[in-house]
Amino acid sequence: MTESASDAAGDALFARIRQMVTARGVDIRLQQEASTLKLLFADGQRILINLDRQSRHVWLAAADGGSEFVPQGTSWLSPQHGELLTRLGELLEQTVASDPRNSRAPIPASAAETPVIIQHIQSGGGHGLRNAMIIILLAAVAFLLTQRPGQPSPAGEPAAVQAEPAAFADSERRCESGFPQNGSTTVFPESGLQIGGTGTELTLHNEHAHPLLLVLTAPRTLIPSLSVLVHARQQASVRIPPGQYDLMFAAGTRWCDARSGFSDGRMLKFNDSLSVQHDAPVRIAMQSSGAGPEDFRALISTFVAATPLPTPSFSGDGSMAVKRHGNGHFYLPGSIAGVPVTFMLDTGASVTSITSEIAREAGVRNCKEIQVQTANGSTTGCIALIPQMTLGNFTLKNITVAVMPNMDTNLLGANVLRNFRVGQDEDTLLIGRN
Repeated sequence: MTESASDAAGDALFARIRQMVTARGVDIRLQQEASTLKLLFADGQRILINLDRQSRHVWLAAADGGSEFVPQGTSWLSPQHGELLTRLGELLEQTVASDPRNSRAPIPASAAETPVIIQHIQSGGGHGLRNAMIIILLAAVAFLLTQRPGQPSPAGEPAAVQAEPAAFADSERRCESGFPQNGSTTVFPESGLQIGGTGTELTLHNEHAHPLLLVLTAPRTLIPSLSVLVHARQQASVRIPPGQYDLMFAAGTRWCDARSGFSDGRMLKFNDSLSVQHDAPVRIAMQSSGAGPEDFRALISTFVAATPLPTPSFSGDGSMAVKRHGNGHFYLPGSIAGVPVTFMLDTGASVTSITSEIAREAGVRNCKEIQVQTANGSTTGCIALIPQMTLGNFTLKNITVAVMPNMDTNLLGANVLRNFRVGQDEDTLLIGRN
């Protein structure tokens, strides 16, 4: 029997990977099954390398996703992650650094820990080769049964990321039989996370056509802290402590467990981290971008409660003092044709501006159209004459204002301010009659 060039290249690749792993000097178990090499870490994480012996393409998969590498000379390259062994080295470093258990020294080899290797045999279609393969498979199964009797897979062990389920079928995975209800939340003990109580509310809106599992991890690690399952077209919420989290999503159709998600899917890492603040609810909307389970995008919104505006104080002559708001601006009370208005002081504006909503409520008519240059470009507004407006306890008549579309703030400009004596004492604005 002759060994093909693809077999030789694959064996050489796996040999180089074994050397890389051994050189790390940490406890990483190696398992090879035909064209798949598994790197098993102490905390349950794993990296899988699958070689297609016909095309010589290599699939490299870890908890944050998988990539296909195409042969180029003596190397394998991916448009996203560059050279195969370089990318594998990065994943090894990240995984070892993600959990102290992964950096422990190797456990002395024993018969029970010897990697099971099923040699690849190129079939020529004869019964002899087929029978030989069957015998080898049976021998491997018998070896496992005698060396590790009744040993279950570690509790909570994360599933392998499977971009190609057939290539990554894992006999060690034990999936749950039923599909959990919407909003099912799991806290992983090793994270030490405490939820509920006075935590910040995190609301998940799954607008996708498939169920999704959100996994929160410790920053810059793959260590899961919490996972929440959200059914298709439904929502769920949970209270979590303020802090920084990394986001991962599991997408698929066949449920496995709360740690790994779906047996026919893979874990997708979100590029941006999640910053959770006290009393600032967070909403994550998962929206479809295609028909497949993994075709979605996540939009994060944080809702910060508005800070109340400082209340002005008035003197006997009507003068008022206004404290600076936390955002750095001054806000003054007033009215337009009897409609209450809060103005923001804008010393750079030549004309006072009001929103189109205030203009409608105040019955502003005979508004002359103008072109206005704003920070976002040129827009169309209009200029009108207001018979009466107030600022604090002061009344002004026949004031020109600009009505601005798509504006949500009423700006107090120089044409009104010139009627007053304006001063400032540190963070206090003083306004009185000239």
